[in-house]
Amino acid sequence: MMFDIAVIGGGPAGYTAALEAANRGKSVVLFEERELGGTCLNRGCVPTKFLSHAAELFLQAANFGRYGISAKTISLDYIKTYEENMSVIRKLRDGLTELLEQGNIKIVSNRAELLDETHIYDGNDVYECRSVIIATGSVPSAPFITGAITSDEIFNLKQVPNTLKIIGGGIVAVEFAHIFNALGADVTICIRGDRILRKWDREISVGLSQSLKKKGIKILTKCTPEILAQCDADVVLSATGRVPNLIKAPDGMLTFGEDGGIIADDCGRTQTAGVYACGDVISGSVQLAHVAMEQAKRSVRDICGEKQPPLCAVVNCIYTCPEAVSVGMTEVDAKAAGLEVLSAKQVMSSNARTLIVSDDRGFIKIVAEKSSGIIVGAQLLCERACEIGSELALAINNNFTVEQLANSTRPHPSFCEAVTAASETWLKKVRQI
Repeated sequence: MMFDIAVIGGGPAGYTAALEAANRGKSVVLFEERELGGTCLNRGCVPTKFLSHAAELFLQAANFGRYGISAKTISLDYIKTYEENMSVIRKLRDGLTELLEQGNIKIVSNRAELLDETHIYDGNDVYECRSVIIATGSVPSAPFITGAITSDEIFNLKQVPNTLKIIGGGIVAVEFAHIFNALGADVTICIRGDRILRKWDREISVGLSQSLKKKGIKILTKCTPEILAQCDADVVLSATGRVPNLIKAPDGMLTFGEDGGIIADDCGRTQTAGVYACGDVISGSVQLAHVAMEQAKRSVRDICGEKQPPLCAVVNCIYTCPEAVSVGMTEVDAKAAGLEVLSAKQVMSSNARTLIVSDDRGFIKIVAEKSSGIIVGAQLLCERACEIGSELALAINNNFTVEQLANSTRPHPSFCEAVTAASETWLKKVRQI
C-alpha cells in the first residue's frame, strides 16, 4: 500500500507530524519500535515533571509550620509515587494511541530502516511512501563510569537512594538533583567546569546554584576524571548529555553534523528530496519537546506546499524550585550579534506573591534594543517561570516594545507582576541615559 507520508519515530515530533498530516487528509504510516510517546512521555518530560511535583509537595509539607499548620507525621511511600507516575504515563499513552487510531494512522511497532527515499523496511514488510519524516529522537550519552545509570534507568528506582551522585551540570542534572534532594537523598553534583548550566545566562546559573546549595545539594566544580569516576554513592546518575538516535539508511542519503545529527533546514528538508528530519535527531537540536513539535508541523506544511510562518523564539525551561527560563537572546548573545541593548531586572524579593509562597531568591530580566525598545530576550528565575516565559515569548515573536509590555495590567498579587516592574525599570533606565 502506498502512503502519502511515512513517519519514523513516535515521540513528540513523530506523533505531531502524523496527526498534522492526517488532519490534512494525508494517508500516514507511523513506525515506533518502543512505546508511543517517545522519551518525553515514557522516560523524560512527563515522568520527570511528576516527580518534580511530588518533590514540591513534599517540600511544602515540610514547611507547613510557617503557615501555622501542624502535621505530626510526614512520610514518603516511594513505591506509591512510582506506581502513580507509571499510571499517569499509561493514561497519556493510551490517549495518544486512541488519538492516532482516530486519525486512521497505521501504527507499525517495529524498527524501521530506509531502503531508499520512498521505501521503508520494518524487518518483515516493505512500505512505500511519497515523503518520509525521520523523528527518531535522541538517547542518553553512554556512561563512562562502571555501574552508573542514565536518565532512562532512574525511573526504575523503587526507593529514594540515601546518597545520589550526579555527573553533569546541565538541565537533566539539576532537575534530578532538585527532585531527589527534596525527597530525602543526600545529593552531590560533580562537574568538570566551574559552574552548572554553563550554556545559560550567568545570573540564572549562579542564582540557581545558590538555591540548590541552600537546600543542601553539594556542587563540586573542576572535578578530575578520577573524582568523576568514583562510585562513592548508592546511585550514580550519568547526565552528560544526549546523542541523536539514528536509523539505518543508504550511504549518501543523509548528511550529518559534528554532533552526529542529521543536517536539515528550517523546514526539516534533508539533502534528499522528499526526506525530512525533525526533533532531537537533527544536528544542532535544542532537544526540547515543544520545539520538536513545531519542527514537525513545519515539515508537514512544507510537504503540503503551505507557506511557513516565521521561526519563533524558543522558551527554554528548567523545572526546579524556583523554575528557570531563557527565551530569545541573552544580553551577551545580543551584543555578540551586534545589537545595542539594555537590560533591566526585577528581583522577586519585593514581589508579594513570591514572599507569600517561598523565600527563594529570583528575578525577571528583560533585554531590549536601546533605540527602539523592541524586546529581544528575557531570563527568569522564579516561581511559575515556565508559564510567565510564554508571555515574554509572545512579545518577542511579535516585536513588542518594552513600553507595550509595560502597558498591560497584570493581576495583584501575582508572580507575573514582576514583568511589569522589570519593564518599568527598563523604561526608567532609558530615560536616564
